[in-house]
Amino acid sequence: MKTDFNSLKKELGRLTDINYLKKEINRITAEVKKFDVQSRLSPQARQRVELLEERFSDLLETLQHLQKQVDASLDRFVELVRQKTSGGTKTSARKATRKTSKKTAAKTTPKVAKKKTSKKSARASK
Repeated sequence: MKTDFNSLKKELGRLTDINYLKKEINRITAEVKKFDVQSRLSPQARQRVELLEERFSDLLETLQHLQKQVDASLDRFVELVRQKTSGGTKTSARKATRKTSKKTAAKTTPKVAKKKTSKKSARASK
């Protein structure tokens, strides 16, 4: 079996081209819309198609219901993960704020500390 790699590359290039794919999908859609299935089917085949359509709609409803359940479960899981991860982040953010507050307090309060020290020493000497 001989494989023509150039033709395969060309075909893959066409398939990865989004504009080409859109044109092909629109062309196929137009052909499908033009095709009248009901006129070509026997009465027995029409009944089978109707049964298949009903089963498909039931399946679609079931899938939608399951999708809602999955979305709700996923939302709950994401919220739980956020709560767990944000709890640790808040603690470290608080520690960082405390360190920053101590640094700024040390820079801004030496005068206050000296006054307190002098008052204490004055009281102690009395």
